[in-house]
This record gives sequence, structure tokens and C-alpha cells, in this order.
Amino acid sequence: MPQITQQQRIARIEQLLKALNTDPPEKHETVRLPWPGQDLLCPVIRIGADEVLLNPRSHRVRSQLEDDVEWKEVSADPLGQTAQRIIERFVRGARKPDDLAGLRDSLLKEGQAEPGVMTFDGVLVNANTRAVVIREFDDPAKKYLRVAVLPSHASPDELSLLELRLQMQKPLKVDYSLTNELLFIEELSSERELKDGQIAKELRIFPENDKKGAAEVNLRLKLLDLIRNLQLIPSQRIPITFFDRLGYEQLREVYRIHQGLLARDDVEAQNYLEAFLLTIATGITPVHKIRKIDADFMASYMLPQLEEDEMVGPLALQLTTEPSSNAPTPKGAKALLGDRENESGDEVRVDVKRLIDFVTGSENTVVVPNSVFRFPKEVVVDAVKSAISSGLVEKGRDVRDENKLDAPIGAVKGATNSMTRAVEALTSVASDPEFDAKRRKSLEAAFKRLSRTFKALDAALIKYEIKGK
Repeated sequence: MPQITQQQRIARIEQLLKALNTDPPEKHETVRLPWPGQDLLCPVIRIGADEVLLNPRSHRVRSQLEDDVEWKEVSADPLGQTAQRIIERFVRGARKPDDLAGLRDSLLKEGQAEPGVMTFDGVLVNANTRAVVIREFDDPAKKYLRVAVLPSHASPDELSLLELRLQMQKPLKVDYSLTNELLFIEELSSERELKDGQIAKELRIFPENDKKGAAEVNLRLKLLDLIRNLQLIPSQRIPITFFDRLGYEQLREVYRIHQGLLARDDVEAQNYLEAFLLTIATGITPVHKIRKIDADFMASYMLPQLEEDEMVGPLALQLTTEPSSNAPTPKGAKALLGDRENESGDEVRVDVKRLIDFVTGSENTVVVPNSVFRFPKEVVVDAVKSAISSGLVEKGRDVRDENKLDAPIGAVKGATNSMTRAVEALTSVASDPEFDAKRRKSLEAAFKRLSRTFKALDAALIKYEIKGK
């Protein structure tokens, strides 16, 4: 159906609003909206689903639109037909097919439980998904949407806050994706100029603690900056929706480590980000695994495991290191490339950025530098993922072994701290009348056990020649 003009749409809405006056006031449907400042009572009309416009600023599809190449070409006219088709595609894609089917059945059988909300000129604030589903109905009599109409003086700031409040008061609505929520927070901060504490209240972040809520909003803005830095690491910019595979827990961990590295070494900090990005690009996202990734992980743990891969292994070094005319032949590659030296004695530096390009790029074939060999992309991705997974297991063993070696030292230091606290605790209660004979007796018995343990440790230190007699 051809799109009606803005003037026609405004005239249509005004006509429907005037038609309400033909009914007694008690039959007018109205809805109370959580408007900034005070609640707003708005009239509800019934309008064709094809007559309204989908919201180009809906924060449920904001990150998807940011990534879309076609959207960039039509975003200057977001209410035009082409732009509206793109928005409709992403609105539909924001829900799983089963969820859309369930919504369709519910709307057909029961109708709308609550009206949507739109501006005076027909742009939906919410109910975009409902509009998309209703447009697909076969029965023309059912292709209508109930919507509350906002006054013409509604500002962009008020509309953003209204969308957020409508979202927050509906517990059964689909949550914003991680990146859409972060972009919403950014808009509220930079465009709407809300303070961190105000944003925290609107999003109900730590509502019981204002300072904690404001600090969390500030951190989330920094997490968005981190994502944008990660997007720029590969040769082809990574879509922001790529990071919806993560949660706040993973991002907080990476931000914490990265900030610590930045304080002492910019290069190491960048190497860490590249190692992290390669890890999640292969599909490894659990926090307990991400914690084991560091700036040296790819060279120390991933590469040795990759060299063991049945298909990629013989060319692993050429795949992962800087190409050069005198590059050493990868281990095990004699059968493929002829009889050349395998070992150069030089320190191996993995070109993690190149691997990220292989994994996230659009090419379906990976060409091995300095060779005639090439692999299907999925073969390289699977091999790198397997090598990272195996490397994480290997690093876990190494950490456990290091912990074993350091365990005696840590235990003695811990015992020393405990004894210091015991002296302080005794000093603070020794003159207290409630520190009675029974407690004193228990303390004496505990000290005797401690003395026996100390003698056993002293004997072990002498036996293993750690201290003299």
C-alpha cells in the first residue's frame, strides 16, 4: 500500500480525534501516561496499522540500524517508505519467530490488551511490533491499532523518557539488547543531558542507592566506549550488534583488566584487547574463561595448540605471524613446502589482529601468507577456537601448578596475619568483664593446638633445609 503523506496522516488523526466528541465523554477511551513532570491523560483512537509510522528512534532496534549499510543511505528520510521497510525488518527480527507467532495469535483472538502510544503526526513511540504484526492480518476489519495520541508540543527529550518509562513499567516486554540499552543511556546522557543519577533512576539501576546507581551508569558509558574501541580493531569495522553476545559481567571484567594495563603499558593493553576480541569472535564468551586471557595468551598457549591441528597445524606459524621474506618454515611443514629450516630461534609474536580479520571478515577463504595454500574460513575459525579452548585448559593447569608451589608461602603469610589479628583482638577484649573464664580457657586450648602446629611446621622447615636448626 502506498504511504500517505504527512499532511494526510495529521488530517486523518485530527479527524479521528474529533470523531471521539460524537460519543459521550464516559465512552471515550483515555490512558494515563508517565509523562516527565506529571502524568499525562491522552485520548485513544483506532487507526489503520498501515496509517502509522514505525519509530526510527526506537531503542529496541537502534544498534541494528547503526550497523545497517542500507540504513545509512536513507536515514536522512527516516519516515520515508524505504526507511520504514528497513525499520520493519529489524522490528520483526528483534523477536524470535515463536514469540512473533504467539503475539499474532494473541492479537487475533484477544485484541490489544493495552493501547500503544504515538505522536500527534502518527509516529509510534511504542507498539511498533504490534503494528508490524497487525499489518499482516488477512481480515481488513482487524488491521487496526488502538493508540493514545500525544499533544503536538511533545519534545524529543520527553518522547525518549516516555519510551523508557513505558518499557520499564511493562515487566513482560522483551528487554532491550545490551547494545541498545547502552546506546539509550548514551542518548539520555549526551543528547538529553540527563545526569548519571537521573538515568539510573529512570532505568531503576540500584534504586536503593543513588550514588551506586550513578556510578553504574557512568561505568556503562565507559563500557560503550570500550565496545567502540573493539569495533575498530579489525580491518573491517565490527558491527556493534556483534557485542550482544556478551553481558555486563564480561565487559566489566575486560574493562577492569584493560584499565590496569593502560596505567603501565599501552601496547600490552592493546594486545590484551586483541586477544579478548579474538576469543569472543570464535564464540568463547563465559566469564571464567575470559578471565584467563592476557596479552601473551595467544603466543604462549594458543599457537602451540594450533600447531597441533590436523589441517591448519603445518601452516600455523605462517597464518599467525607477520609475513616476511626470511620467515621460518612452520613446524611440520617439510612435506608441504620442501626441506627448509624449521627453527629460527627468534621469539614468535602472534599477529592477533590478522587472525581477527580472518575470523570476522567477509571473505569465505583464508589465504596463507607467503604460500599458495588457502583454507575455507570455517576451517580456520574452528581450528583457532579449538586452539584457544585447549590453551585455556593448559593455562588452567599451569596456574594450578603455580598455586601449588606458592601455597606454602601463602599459608604461612596467612597464618602470620591471623596471629596478628589474634593479638589485636585479645588486646581489645582482655579487660572486658564478659571475657570470662570459659572464653579464656577456650583461647588457651586453641593456643596449645597452634603451638603444636607451629612446632610441626618448624620441624618440616628444618627437614627440607629451608631453615637451620
